[in-house]
Amino acid sequence: MSDAACLILLDGELGDPAEVRRAARRCKGVLCADGGLRHARKLKIEPDFVVGDMDSLPHPLPRWKKTVYWCDFDEQRSDFEKALELAAGLGCARAYVAGAWGGRLDHCLVNAALAAQPRAELEVLLVGRGTAVCLGPGRHQVPLPAGRRFSLLALPQARVTLSGARYGLKDETLVQGSRGLGNEALGPIGLEIREGRVWLFVDPARAPRVH
Repeated sequence: MSDAACLILLDGELGDPAEVRRAARRCKGVLCADGGLRHARKLKIEPDFVVGDMDSLPHPLPRWKKTVYWCDFDEQRSDFEKALELAAGLGCARAYVAGAWGGRLDHCLVNAALAAQPRAELEVLLVGRGTAVCLGPGRHQVPLPAGRRFSLLALPQARVTLSGARYGLKDETLVQGSRGLGNEALGPIGLEIREGRVWLFVDPARAPRVH
């Protein structure tokens, strides 16, 4: 899987199966974090690896021949964290993650925090109910069609310039709050982050590639 994209399936709510299948077609490998295996079975996708403490596996197990079960009983790390570490260890450059939402609120918050951690070697995108990716300093081009809704959410504060949107920003400071919520693309958007980090959320559709 070196330098390729992978799909990670978690045990939360899958969201839109069609959106997850589109992400899967961009990937050369599939990893399940423990109970995420039930989504692979529903999607009829044979995963390359199942990683975790194996306490949430569906029964009976699917009769797949190539799937490797990677047992990791470290209670100090969540199964999602273990899956991210495995993806990075396999050389993946990008991970699409489905099933991060739903269930216990603390699990959702931990999943969001793990997805937002800066990683030089692995870009993490949450999919299934739209696409969310946490971006750091630099210039980012996002090829959105005119009319597509998106939001920028500071984490916790960021200095940004935004072009190509109904509500542009010019070297302005965003803080945690509702400003940046519910914008609309006029076409491809340009985003320059000078300081801090922001969540970019794009309404459900084909996931954009961020450059």
